[in-house]
Formats: sequence, structure tokens, C-alpha cells
Amino acid sequence: MLLGLVSAAGATAFDNLQTFTLPLRRLLAPGHGPGWRFLYLLGLLAVAALWAWMQRTQIAGGPFMDFAASLPFTPRQRRRVDLAVLALADSPLLLMAAGALVAVSKHGADPARVLALVDLSLLALVVQLAALERRFIGWAGVLVASLVLAAGIGTRFGLAASVLVGVAALVALRAVPWPRLPSSLRLTLPAPIAPGRWLAAVAGRHAPALRISLGILLRERRDEALAKALGAAAIVAAAAGLMAAFDYDARSLPVALLAQGAVALQLSGLFRGLHMAHLAGSPWTGALPLGPRWWRPFDLATVLGVGLPFLAAPGLLAWLHGAAPLPALAATGSYALLLCCLRAPQLFNERHAVVLSLIVAGAWVAATIACIY
Repeated sequence: MLLGLVSAAGATAFDNLQTFTLPLRRLLAPGHGPGWRFLYLLGLLAVAALWAWMQRTQIAGGPFMDFAASLPFTPRQRRRVDLAVLALADSPLLLMAAGALVAVSKHGADPARVLALVDLSLLALVVQLAALERRFIGWAGVLVASLVLAAGIGTRFGLAASVLVGVAALVALRAVPWPRLPSSLRLTLPAPIAPGRWLAAVAGRHAPALRISLGILLRERRDEALAKALGAAAIVAAAAGLMAAFDYDARSLPVALLAQGAVALQLSGLFRGLHMAHLAGSPWTGALPLGPRWWRPFDLATVLGVGLPFLAAPGLLAWLHGAAPLPALAATGSYALLLCCLRAPQLFNERHAVVLSLIVAGAWVAATIACIY
């Protein structure tokens, strides 16, 4: 589906493949220094870790694995099963990596650049396993490997660096997981400020109700929230790339407006999960002296707090590159209001929620563009 969205009607299949694999091929593009490559590589690996983290319940096997843990399987056998399921969950990402290999190889790239893409896929599997097994100490090795790979790309030591990183990643994937330390020996860092304290300072007497909405979103619905945030970040990144391709001319602000509408539509799905959780807990909260639908303003504030950075990013980018500040600010406020208004179509009818939200968002985008221009 994504390949169909980025395809151009008048372009060849290979040109469309190059467009589809651009996020990975940018790592190998000339003109970037080791520092930029290192940070960009870490960003790609972070996306891969989030991709697995938001599906961790399905990848880990669910409640059945509580029973399977009592069977006499070795840690290496469990690791093989995890890798097989992870490869299936990563099929869209692996498709992009395979397309990048084809695109790079067709141009006659040197083996070091081809191996760098292979290393990227292996390192992505390593960080995903570290996220699923909650062994975040594995990121230390990934940081070193990423630094070596970024420093070697484009130099005469590129092939040696790629081979070294690839071998290290294969060893990490094949190695038996280390036994977890007892809780008494684990390093615990003190929290500087309790989350409830700053929330109480900001929200005052409404802090308990906001903590309920935040707890639902960040605990019970954490996978869904991560997926929505990842989709919103992808929309913002695509808008930034398109504005850069337009050289930040007069078309940049309309691109920002369309991206903000798509972000609002993407994040509006969080309202349904929050509403369902509140309904499930209503037999208990109904005994409290609370009004009907008391959670509505707090759900709006929670989703708006999550979505505001994604809504502000396209407008801020357009403003920094020449757009007038007042239209950019007005557009951000307009789409923040749209995100709140999309709660109604999301909860009005379960069957037609997507269609109604699309109609409202499309009309809102058209009205915003008409008012600004």
C-alpha cells in the first residue's frame, strides 16, 4: 500500500522503487559526515525498535508463552522462534531493505555500501530483540557498532567496518541470551521528580482525572499509542522531505497544512480506546460523585498533549524557512481544534467512524486552506 502511495504514474518501476527506499539510501548518500550518519542510523534503529515494541504482545506469543516457558526448551531454541516471528512482523521493513539493496546494486555500488545496508538490517534485529527482552544494556553495543559503521561509510576502511559490524551483529543474534540479574543486583536510577508531582503542579485538583487518562493511554493502550505516534512521525518526516524537495518555496505551507490534517486524523483514533476503557471502568466510577461523561475534557487534554508536538512540527518547519508566522500559528491552532472535534465522529458510529472522520478532516483542511489563502 505504501509503495502505491509513493508511486508516480509517469515514472518507471525502478524510479518508484528508488523513491520507496529513499529513507534507507540516504544513509549512503555522499555529502554527509560521520556525525550525521551516526545520528541518522540511530534514528532508523529507534524506528525499528518502536516497530517491534508496539507489537511485543503478538511477537512474544501472548498468554500461551506463559505455558511454553514451563517446557524444556533451551534459550537458543526460544531465540530462534523469536527471530522467526520477528522476521514475519518485520516483513514491510525487510521489503524496504531488499528494495534498497536492489536499487544500490543496480547502480554498481561498491560492496562496502551493500554490506552497510545488510548491517543495518542486522542491527535492527538486534535492537528489536533487546527491546522485546527488555535488555536495554544491548544498546551500548549497538551504539559502538553504529559509530564504527557510520565512520567507515565512504572511506577506504568501509568494507572492513561493514564486515566487522556484520559479524558482531550475527554473533549477537546467535548468542544465548544472558541470564537476567536478580532484582537486588540491578542498577536502579532514582527518579528526579515523581510524575504525579509535576502533573499535580500543572493540573491542580484535576491531576487525578488526568492521571487516569494518561495511565490508560501510556499503560493499557501503550502499543496503540506508540503505533499512532510512529505514524504521525512518519507523516511529519514525509512532509519535511517534500518541503525540502520543493526547496521551501510557496508550496511548503500547503504541504504543512495537509500534513497537519493527516496527523490529526491519525491521532484521533486514540479517543476510541480511551472511551472504551472508561466505559469498562464505569461500574466502579459510577459509585463516585462524578457527573456523566466526566472523562471527556481530560481525554481531550491528554490526546491534545500527545498530538501537539506532531501538529506544530510542520508549521514550525515552514515558518523557519520563510512562511509568515501568523498563518503557521493559525494553522496549528486550527488543527489542534480539529483533533478535538474528531472525537465526535470517532465515537458516533463504530462502523462509519473512519468515513465520518475522513469527511470532517477533508472539509476542515479545505476550509483552513481557503481561509489562510
